[in-house]
Amino acid sequence: MCMANSPCYQVLIVDDSPAMQHALAQELGKLTVTLQIDFADSGEAALQQTLLKPYDLIFLDIMMPGLDGFDTCSRLRQRPTLKKLPIIMLSSKTSPMDEVKGVIAGCTTYLTKPIVPEQFQKTMLRITKWLAQHANETA
Repeated sequence: MCMANSPCYQVLIVDDSPAMQHALAQELGKLTVTLQIDFADSGEAALQQTLLKPYDLIFLDIMMPGLDGFDTCSRLRQRPTLKKLPIIMLSSKTSPMDEVKGVIAGCTTYLTKPIVPEQFQKTMLRITKWLAQHANETA
């Protein structure tokens, strides 16, 4: 829960698996920053939610029914207000070509499932430092 006097980051987890949503939220709960986490179960839902609320960070699964993560990421990047938003793609796809497709679509970072806690913590440290710096620049 966000408190008035401390930084709080709005996070959207986009994954069609409730189990993965829960696992990712648990990993995020281990961080030393305050997060408000929302969930979307499809690319279409993510596109809608990002119109209704500003997010500081999006976790995006690749393999989802309907609009996949690559297309969702590309569409998010087309919005001027989301061009610099950190988007972390998560997938069980481990081929280098999938990672390249993620970068082309506009992801900030590509992580493979299952989540490796040490790698996840390093990534989140880098992202939260960037978010804090960005918040200070725009404050």
